[in-house]
Amino acid sequence: MRPKVSLIVAAYNIEQYIKRCINSLVNQTFKGIEIIVVNDGSTDNTLNEIQQMAQTDPRIKVINQTNKGVMKARETGLKKAIGEYVIFIDGDDWLAEEAIKILYKKAKQNNYDIVCYKYFFSDGEEVRKSSTKNIAYDKITGDEFLKMIMTSKINPSLWSKLMKRKFISNNNVAFPNGIKKAQDLAFSCSIGLHSPHVCLIDEYLYYYFYSRSTSVTNTISPIVLEVARATDFIEKQLKENNKYKDYKEEFEYLAFIHNFWVNREMIYNKKNKFSKALYKNWKNIGVDIKRNKYFKESMISEPLKIRVISQILISNYTLGSLFYKFYNLYILLFRKSEAA
Repeated sequence: MRPKVSLIVAAYNIEQYIKRCINSLVNQTFKGIEIIVVNDGSTDNTLNEIQQMAQTDPRIKVINQTNKGVMKARETGLKKAIGEYVIFIDGDDWLAEEAIKILYKKAKQNNYDIVCYKYFFSDGEEVRKSSTKNIAYDKITGDEFLKMIMTSKINPSLWSKLMKRKFISNNNVAFPNGIKKAQDLAFSCSIGLHSPHVCLIDEYLYYYFYSRSTSVTNTISPIVLEVARATDFIEKQLKENNKYKDYKEEFEYLAFIHNFWVNREMIYNKKNKFSKALYKNWKNIGVDIKRNKYFKESMISEPLKIRVISQILISNYTLGSLFYKFYNLYILLFRKSEAA
């Protein structure tokens, strides 16, 4: 029987986690699946672990390739997939047992191209729900999905979506290969350019393992500078599809959030050797964020002190660095006085 859903796992040097991931897929209550595991040039025992599990379940297909990065591993898996829908899973994460059953039923209900869902954070012991904004939509069409991705109202991670395989291939959705950070954001914007039919379900179906020694997201390294390349990819995609003018405001807000705001502590922490380079990446985009409607809306609900702090940080690197230094000193002294 042809599988209805292809589960694509990218695996690199995660020998201690890969069994947990694959077991969660093998044990899905929905049986019409294939499991494609792409070993992306692991140098530890990851490949052996995958191959041993494949011997016990014929639904597991193993692809071994030289290290090319997670997005290339996903693209390799997608080319081999034959399911009607696909879901991408990181090899150190895992799925709830009912996940595919729930997602496939919802997707078929209204022929959705994408079904989004909620997720847990876990360190392998404690589990907590992801924080979610007050967004409740059963169906969005046209350009709404792209706007919501670009303005951080929908999680851009590929692992938070079930997607129709032919929607990706028929629209020649571009994979942002060669980018080591924010590649999921770039891909989600790329797919959003083609106006998918999307819905969000109020179900927590994915376990995101955040305490991982191999994660690039927890390491201060040159990889943090790659966000600018992801931003460039998105801008290029918008222009190639003649949609830049329509989404200029959203793109500028995206560039601000991902190049500056989420990195502000690294930018103004002089102990981080990439501090100035990160700030330069942000300034080179040439966005006057203070005029942006999404930025203005985000500031309205913030206390006055947050608005003042934001203006200082955005306006000038030197002033921002000084403020950061004295603010941290103030916090340290305040905590000491409380403890006394």
